Amino acid sequence: MSDFFQVPSFQEIKEKTEQFVLPTYRRQPVAFMFGQGEYLYDTDQKRYIDFLCGVAVTSLGHGDADIVEALRDQAERLIHTSNHFYIYEQAQLAETLVNYSFPSKVFFCNSGTEANEAAFKLMRRYGQKKKGGASLVLSLEKSFHGRTAASMALTGQEKIYNGFGPLMPDILHIPANDIEYLEKVFDEKGSDICGMLVELVQGEGGVRPMTQDFVQAARKLTEENQSLFVIDEIQTGFGRTGKLFAYENFSVMPDAITLAKGLGSGFPVGALLVGNEYTDILDAGSHGSTFGGNPLAMRVAYETIRIIMTRDILSQSNSIADYFMERMISIKGAFPIVKEIRGMGLLLGMELTIPGMPVVDACRNQGLLINCTADTTLRLLPPLNVSLEVAAAGLDILEDVLKKSC
Repeated sequence: MSDFFQVPSFQEIKEKTEQFVLPTYRRQPVAFMFGQGEYLYDTDQKRYIDFLCGVAVTSLGHGDADIVEALRDQAERLIHTSNHFYIYEQAQLAETLVNYSFPSKVFFCNSGTEANEAAFKLMRRYGQKKKGGASLVLSLEKSFHGRTAASMALTGQEKIYNGFGPLMPDILHIPANDIEYLEKVFDEKGSDICGMLVELVQGEGGVRPMTQDFVQAARKLTEENQSLFVIDEIQTGFGRTGKLFAYENFSVMPDAITLAKGLGSGFPVGALLVGNEYTDILDAGSHGSTFGGNPLAMRVAYETIRIIMTRDILSQSNSIADYFMERMISIKGAFPIVKEIRGMGLLLGMELTIPGMPVVDACRNQGLLINCTADTTLRLLPPLNVSLEVAAAGLDILEDVLKKSC
């Protein structure tokens, strides 16, 4: 145990990782040992402003006292029992999620890809039980839904599924925000479509929001054709877009939503919320999870929601989001390499005319953590409770790096 209380060098960590961990990630040359608020500290105690938040996971920053206390208290009492038994913390969190969303019931799992896998089974099972064997699922080009078998097939990016042979059948990727194409697909294949899965802001696809008209058309067409309308809120849920859930920005009501990332403040947890009209689709034995919904995960998720809803986090995040957007638009006006600013709330994208990774590297060297999606789009995911002072400091670094990149 003592090894975990000693601070190794970055080189030691790198060498051990390369020796024992499968090389499935392109890692940046840094390892963090401590975090507090909006900051992370590496093995050399260098401080970084965290505008990545573990890819929209640690939305309340690092080391929140209430989250730490909830973890400690629950770990001392009960960590895991299994879904063979009733779990108080699970029932409490499910009630909270339903009260803040729409009339529904909840399935708990461990991650976003598992939540989308459950949603896929919901749509397919619905088609078999309620729609004469319909099996076609619609997804969008440039989407990202995960890396398990079904969620990888649902993802509309060739780089994710290349090299794995035949994909899950009966999945059709269609262009985002193309209402005419959407109407054509439903006109030709409506009786075969069991469901449609949509990200309201495509994060990995380059921070691309859906339009109001497209989302409302999708909702209308799924209703008319008795297909399920499922919204992937893995990255957008829990305040990331200015509302607790992104669908609230679009004046639609989904049949189901998938959740993860910001739900657990860094602790692995995922969920599928299914509207009451469809809660008989996945019955006993049709799906499950050994770890899903265990007391520790449920307690941390419950505390996360409590903090967001009682500390006025949403109001603060909307105010600071306006500041981010204004500054980023100003930066775009100053530097011709900035092509477009996109996003919603504190899910922000800056598309460049040059590759984005060198900018990410330069920002990291100056103490700012961001990332790049779709090759040329910088993605900023600051904590929802980031201070104006830290927001300004981080954007100052980004602006300085872009100035040097011109």
